[in-house]
Amino acid sequence: MKLRRATYRHIEAEIYAYHDTCRAIRELRERIIHSSSREEAYIFAVGDDGYASSAVEWRATQLADNILLREMERITKAIADTYSRASDQTRLVVWIKYGLILEGWRPPAELEEKLQRMNRHNLSARDMAWMLGVDESTFHRRRSGFVYGVAERLGWW
Repeated sequence: MKLRRATYRHIEAEIYAYHDTCRAIRELRERIIHSSSREEAYIFAVGDDGYASSAVEWRATQLADNILLREMERITKAIADTYSRASDQTRLVVWIKYGLILEGWRPPAELEEKLQRMNRHNLSARDMAWMLGVDESTFHRRRSGFVYGVAERLGWW
């Protein structure tokens, strides 16, 4: 069974935006934890009706129940889990295609230097495969394997 094209592209967009999503998670958590006093006044007013009666309870509930936060965490965890299980060759493909480096892994210095002089978004799959010294079909197979691994962990495939 194949992923739909839109699903495949959505997962690729999430991989491209991994670091931006992690930053958004941190910012959202901070915003909830350091909410304004106007929100706190509202919470205490509804506290008699069975809602959280203190700001701490409300913030804990918001952190646990925030749908956007949970979904972003789920997606980033799926990407990180798939990355941790990937081989070094697959990590090279993910790095050259999406610019993703996790867990302290570093690409070879000569490859990093070569890619710094180029714009990764202007490279074709053939060029990326050539830089890695693999066949284009191997490049596509490793890239698709990574995307399908993320899809499987998300339950989208």
